[in-house]
Amino acid sequence: MVNGPAHDPQLDQLPLDTVVDLLLDAEARVVPALRRAAPELGKAAGVLHDVIAGGGRLVFTGAGTSGRLAAAEAAELPGTFGIDPARCLTHIAGADSALIDDAAEDDADGGAHGIRVAQLGAGDVVVAVAASGRTPFTVAAAETALEAGAAVIAVVTTANTPLATLATASVEIEIGDEVLRGSTRLTAGTAQKIALNTLTTAAMARAAKVHGNLMVDMVAANAKLRDRAAAIVAQIAGRPDADARTALSACEGNARAAVLNLVTGCPPADAVRRAAAHRSLRAALEG
Repeated sequence: MVNGPAHDPQLDQLPLDTVVDLLLDAEARVVPALRRAAPELGKAAGVLHDVIAGGGRLVFTGAGTSGRLAAAEAAELPGTFGIDPARCLTHIAGADSALIDDAAEDDADGGAHGIRVAQLGAGDVVVAVAASGRTPFTVAAAETALEAGAAVIAVVTTANTPLATLATASVEIEIGDEVLRGSTRLTAGTAQKIALNTLTTAAMARAAKVHGNLMVDMVAANAKLRDRAAAIVAQIAGRPDADARTALSACEGNARAAVLNLVTGCPPADAVRRAAAHRSLRAALEG
């Protein structure tokens, strides 16, 4: 048969619109699978929150597609939530070359070595991403982190794996076979991306790195983000956009301090100190 059995589609012989439908049908399985893993995501977010609140380091590790997704997640956190880049690290197999070398995912010694070099300890966390849950590089990195006293969060898309078994908290998202057999950049990659976004955003919200649903700790590194920061300050303070821009300029781009300056009338330097002295903007306003 040209089309083959439903579970083993002959992609090279199907019309393009049929291939597209098959791929999208597979992606539609992701959110229900993540819903089933929601309790695990909540537990993992709690582990991540404790490290963020305690000033520890976050290390994102993985290989292949999982490593690329881990690296992307780590790269976005400092700008979105104002986390010190020195606290948000990556340990990706094969990333020491111009292009990530996928052969390095079998390098268990390399996985362990990078964690040792980082000198992790209690109060730090490794977010280990591996679709199979058994990638040698990633499992070795997780084992070494645990031996050093750090917590480990596993994000996998297969049940009952070595990585999930050893982790402090495990997010197991069972999504079934890929339409393109074994290509975890597809459905598994989507599941991991959403899981990582959910995990980090929930933990950052709990750690008061946002105010309501606003990115009050965002780093305004370009014109678009400076406009966004002004809009955020204006909304929280209930003041015109022009006032928000003036306050941000006076407070060296610190949105929390700009809000305090506008709402309480305290001088910019005092606003910066007051913002830094409180866990959240809400607490600083109330204080």
